[in-house]
Amino acid sequence: MIIRNLIYILQVELYDARKFLKFAYTHFEWWKLEKRAKLAWTKKASLIYMLTVIIPLVILAFSVIFFGAWGLLFIIILLPIIPLIIILALLAIMPFNYFFKARLFKKAQKFLSENRKNLTVIGITGSYGKTTTREILSSILSEKFRVIKLSENINTDIGIADFILKNPKVFQENEIFIVEMGAYKKGEIKKLCDLVSPDYAILTGINESHLERFGGLENIISAKFELPQEIKKTAVLNFDDENVFKNYTRFKLKDFQGVSKNEAKNVINLDNFSGLEFEVDGVMFRTKLLAEHNISLILLASRVAQKLEMTIPEISRGVGKIEYVPHRLEPIYNEMTKVWVIDDSYNGNYAGVVSGIAVLKRAIGRKIVLTPGLVELGQKTQEIHEKIGRLYAESGVDLVLLIKSPNSGYITKGLKEKRFKNYKIYGSSQEAHTDLANVIKSGDTIIFQNDLPDNYF
Repeated sequence: MIIRNLIYILQVELYDARKFLKFAYTHFEWWKLEKRAKLAWTKKASLIYMLTVIIPLVILAFSVIFFGAWGLLFIIILLPIIPLIIILALLAIMPFNYFFKARLFKKAQKFLSENRKNLTVIGITGSYGKTTTREILSSILSEKFRVIKLSENINTDIGIADFILKNPKVFQENEIFIVEMGAYKKGEIKKLCDLVSPDYAILTGINESHLERFGGLENIISAKFELPQEIKKTAVLNFDDENVFKNYTRFKLKDFQGVSKNEAKNVINLDNFSGLEFEVDGVMFRTKLLAEHNISLILLASRVAQKLEMTIPEISRGVGKIEYVPHRLEPIYNEMTKVWVIDDSYNGNYAGVVSGIAVLKRAIGRKIVLTPGLVELGQKTQEIHEKIGRLYAESGVDLVLLIKSPNSGYITKGLKEKRFKNYKIYGSSQEAHTDLANVIKSGDTIIFQNDLPDNYF
């Protein structure tokens, strides 16, 4: 139980030994770390588990051989160093893991290069909006083309390579391959481009998301612009995003087009969280998506579709078929309680917080926020969370429910600066959700903003 729980945290920390050890030796309830999710039993995790079990057993066996029954006292020594043994196991399998990943990558790269005669590859990256843009683009292009899109949250080199090799037929039968590209450091998106060799690119935007892992905003900017620099045809850039607009001239882009939501006219927020309407080139668009920043994402996808010779009416039809993206400003209405829930639990950046509050402001009844805050903001952590607190206080929010985390104190500081007193702090997510029945009233609207993984509590 303890070993499995600790390996779960290692996995959540993306096998970062330093971050894992810091967590393990500041959170000593090792027997109950799996709360919001469970360990994914990948080959890597299974090998680490096996070695972590074997190493102490071997030490104990030798101890008993040399010291007899007294050797069992080594259990007392071994228990506190289990996290170190896990890292030892991780180091032991690293050469094999590297060989396996390199082999998988090369096989997928070779297969794709040999089977893409009639295949157009479109890469999507950015600090936010990647998954939503993937869904928008897929819906639009499906009006005319046979589309492959990666499922769930597959956006790493090995995840994509594995998908390619497990689904060979789809690459021979379809015309468009949409690839969402995630990264935590410079060079990772370049590596993805080496794998799939994209024809077109969409850059959704750049902000402080994962700032802690990247080490600075400049590194994030450089990393995200790796995609537009590697495409064969055209990169489409979100000029509504300040960091994209200010920095695109610094990079050698073969061909690019900037897009702004100002191209959309007559924007209307529909009643009862039923979506948006707007006009482009004299054609009306209607979408279920709630936040106005989605207009930028729709126009980015539309520009790529136009490059592929789709008409504006065709694009409009595709936009009308876009479904809510789960946990990304997804509205849910409870007919019995007459309560709206806006599920934005997968949002993890300040721009998303702002968009979510803009959506919440459309509510008729009480407006409530539930949040633990954001993560991986590095040196910007305090500044951004205090800004979130001030945002809540200034935006007409009636009640703020905070789940205690290292950042909740900064949010309360921002609230207090604006003399906002109507907030409550819970010790855990479970405690908060249990108490909602006592807090929520008929006619309320509550937005869930972000949901931190277990390694951030």
